[in-house]
Amino acid sequence: MRTGGCGGRWVDLERPKPQPVGDIYRHWGSPPPEPSARCLYWAEQVRRGWRPNRRIQALGREDAASWYGVYLWEYIHILWPMTRKQELVR
Repeated sequence: MRTGGCGGRWVDLERPKPQPVGDIYRHWGSPPPEPSARCLYWAEQVRRGWRPNRRIQALGREDAASWYGVYLWEYIHILWPMTRKQELVR
């Protein structure tokens, strides 16, 4: 599958995608003991140049964490800053 967000270049997403975490709220106030496989997957996709589209960017924190399949803490402290930095670099 290929995807690109907000006019960015198209990026082939790596497959297979790891399973999403079971409960996004399990780690919301403090980091998990180790990053989830899904968080590591999305962090790598962002490093490779993937950017979320406008629909994903418009999601609130909880909905975005569910969409990515990561713990809420991971979305707030890892993925959101990474995707925001990518927006600013363009």
